[in-house]
Amino acid sequence: MKILSRDEEVHMIRWVAITLMMTVGLSGCMVSKSKYEASVSDMEAAKAELEKGRMHQEALEEQIRNLKGLNEKISTDLEMMTSEVQRIKEGRSNEQTLLETRERELDQEKEQLISKLRVISSQYQKVKAQNDTLKKTVLRYKNELKDSHASTEPSTGRASGERMASTATTSQPEASKPKVAAPAPSKIVMPSKPMAPTIATSPTVPKIATGLVNINQASVSDLVLTLGLSREVAEEVVSNRPYRLRGELVAKNVIPKATFDEIKGRITAAP
Repeated sequence: MKILSRDEEVHMIRWVAITLMMTVGLSGCMVSKSKYEASVSDMEAAKAELEKGRMHQEALEEQIRNLKGLNEKISTDLEMMTSEVQRIKEGRSNEQTLLETRERELDQEKEQLISKLRVISSQYQKVKAQNDTLKKTVLRYKNELKDSHASTEPSTGRASGERMASTATTSQPEASKPKVAAPAPSKIVMPSKPMAPTIATSPTVPKIATGLVNINQASVSDLVLTLGLSREVAEEVVSNRPYRLRGELVAKNVIPKATFDEIKGRITAAP
């Protein structure tokens, strides 16, 4: 059903009134009661229909206004949701960029740590090999030192006994020598044990004992003439004293290992 506006309703009422007037005019001044009542009834029905249409129109207009408000609210919510979705997308993009950057940094740090680990492992292997070599060298030097002490102790004890015997003989007065029996000095001069303190404090200990060159006491000239070292190497040996073991010549990088192997049988580091 078509909805009429206010002006259309007024125009329709006027048209109905004009129609009634024309009907009355055409039929004369006298109108039958039935026709009049029918016309009035039609006019009332038209008014009721118009009122009903107006109410329906107002309801539709109210519904349209509600729909417009709802549409505006939905549009606002849609814009907010669209902006939120865009913000989430941008946040995800930024997070993805940060994650990729951090991943590259971690990869670089991993490569650096792997390189450092390789260097440290290589250094550890070198130090371990040097340590093993040094342990073997020290053990060999200890054994050689024990053998050297074992070979030098008897000769040292005999020298100490001879010095003590000569000292006892010279300390007696000239007048008392004839009174002393001849076997008496022989009982005093041979001690039962070596006199190590007497040897250490005696000023007459030679620098080269039992044919070995003492690297802690020999001069540069002695090292050159006896061992055949160059003067530069001999001076290096003297400048790096003292030595607890012969092997410290190699441990301190004073002489090469090959040179040490040639002279180690002719040197000693005993005090």
